Amino acid sequence: MLDFTRVLSGPHCTRMLCDLGAEVIKVEPPDGDLTRFAYPRVGSVSTYFTQQNIGKHNISLDLKRPEAVDIILRLAAKCDVLVENYRGGVMDKLGLGWAAVHAVNPRLVYASISGYGNTGPWTHRRAYASVINAETGMTGIQSRAHGGHLGNDPHSHGDVYTGMETAAGVLAALFQRVTTGEGQRIDVSMAQTMLYVNEHTQSELFEGEVSDNVIRSFQPGDYPILTVGDGRDVLISGHPAEAGSFNMFVDALRRPDLLEDPRFVDVASRKRNIGDLLGIIREWAAAFPDAAAMEKECDRAGLAFGRLRTMPELVDTDWGHDRGVTTDADDRNGGTFRIPNSPWVFSGSDTSIRGTSRYRGEDNTAVLSSMLGMGANEISALAESGVLSSRLPRS
Repeated sequence: MLDFTRVLSGPHCTRMLCDLGAEVIKVEPPDGDLTRFAYPRVGSVSTYFTQQNIGKHNISLDLKRPEAVDIILRLAAKCDVLVENYRGGVMDKLGLGWAAVHAVNPRLVYASISGYGNTGPWTHRRAYASVINAETGMTGIQSRAHGGHLGNDPHSHGDVYTGMETAAGVLAALFQRVTTGEGQRIDVSMAQTMLYVNEHTQSELFEGEVSDNVIRSFQPGDYPILTVGDGRDVLISGHPAEAGSFNMFVDALRRPDLLEDPRFVDVASRKRNIGDLLGIIREWAAAFPDAAAMEKECDRAGLAFGRLRTMPELVDTDWGHDRGVTTDADDRNGGTFRIPNSPWVFSGSDTSIRGTSRYRGEDNTAVLSSMLGMGANEISALAESGVLSSRLPRS
């Protein structure tokens, strides 16, 4: 697989495929992936870059040179997949667009990730996850959920979701190729992806009347965050005003009288008096000595319950150790640091990470000699002329 991706959406897609067994060759320009310069870092290794690129081979070429484009086309002729996340039209300008690559390898699956897709009037717009969140309504929805305060989400959902959807598309295209013998292009838009994965899109688009006596589209943003007696914050999954959830809350509180309380007789009245209802629930939660005691009672009543944890707290639980949710990445400096492991547990396959985070151009010689049969002198000449590039740590 040839990986022409940078930063997050494409690298996450190809990391998934790498963990699932693909041999991935990351192709970097001489100025490198932006995330190579992110912190934390150990020596010449960035933890951010490593999380998305561990296990991939790495070659670096100046794609403005026709010799470099020729090398890539020769590699593409031997590969099954190419993934890129440049703006629309960039790969065509480089001479590595779908038509050029398909001509040398009709069986290759070619996946393109961009902000708004490779067709339509917004093809050339620049896009990162924060921009896509703003454009697709996510930022506005989150601001309404937080009292009107406008702020960017700290997590790049648009990138990661699009990477996942693209990986699924690649696997489907490879499966279809078994029947057709032909590869195809997959064009995935971050903006379309965020509409697709947002479970509330249907509600936002619905223009009909919705009764006030229902909870529209579940509204998980209203699920209560509570504090137990020892100061621990916890969450219950369920809207206290919703018809089914309210009865479970009543059961957990052991307060059957609330069923007859005129403030809470139906969904509409509970929504009008949600402050009173939450006050009762908060007082109940505070009476528990700790989270474990409260979880036991919630479980009895059928309510899902969770503690507000930091990521280190979660991965260092018995559950985290048993599932192997993190793994030690080689820092290339005699030590290790932790990154998330892949989430799949196959009965007959190992999908945990393999290999290391490679330096830019570290595998130029290995890839070009093994796949294209290039000799040492030819590779050296390409490096000296600037077609090939690398940045290895000083010894």
